[in-house]
Amino acid sequence: MKSPEGLELATLCIDLGYKLADRVQDLTRDQISFLITALEFRTRLRREIEETEEGATKIIALEE
Repeated sequence: MKSPEGLELATLCIDLGYKLADRVQDLTRDQISFLITALEFRTRLRREIEETEEGATKIIALEE
């Protein structure tokens, strides 16, 4: 999820509706965990951006 490839895959899944399986029931536990983590990451970044005042720059540092 934190790699460029993981972010790209998360974007494909969340934003563009890319499917990891034909049916939700066919998703593996790892795939479900990946999608939940990706969604939480995107939600956290979105909140950070929304809380930043207009015209201000906010730097978000993520630990790896």
